[in-house]
Amino acid sequence: MADGSFLRWPLANLTNEAARAAIGGTSVGEGLAMVAADWTSEAVVYSPTATIPPAPGAMHYDLDLVSDSGPVAEKPGVIMLVAFDVPPELTEEVDRWYEEEHIGLLMKADGWHRARRFRVPNFSGGPPWTSLAFHELRDASALDSPERAIARSTPWRAELEKGEWFRSAGRGLFRPLA
Repeated sequence: MADGSFLRWPLANLTNEAARAAIGGTSVGEGLAMVAADWTSEAVVYSPTATIPPAPGAMHYDLDLVSDSGPVAEKPGVIMLVAFDVPPELTEEVDRWYEEEHIGLLMKADGWHRARRFRVPNFSGGPPWTSLAFHELRDASALDSPERAIARSTPWRAELEKGEWFRSAGRGLFRPLA
């Protein structure tokens, strides 16, 4: 049984009402119903602690928790998603990079509240991602922090970035549905 779920509904010209209609009665447990920060691309449901069954029209990813930097009292203003299709032979190295370097550097940034990483044992209807990271931020300004710039410029990251799998990562910035 998976720890959680991530569902995505691709939509155009998104409004709160359109997102609610797409998501319908999908229960998020302790998670969040969110929309893309640019309002134009997708509605999502992210539940790190509850398995949500696939929904009509949605891409679906089961989530198994790999690591969690720990809970915070403040609710996120935005959540950044980073999704990789990590080659099996690099899974251990990617895990070490995240845990020994990357997450620690990011967590030093003001407004970077939490990072949760998941493996994807099953998915349907979307890109074949095997690794998802959800970064909970106070707001999007944390993305411009010097700490994030450092985390994105280390020799270890540069070596991983040589792989096409890394360069073709999925990324998205989401905000909780109002």
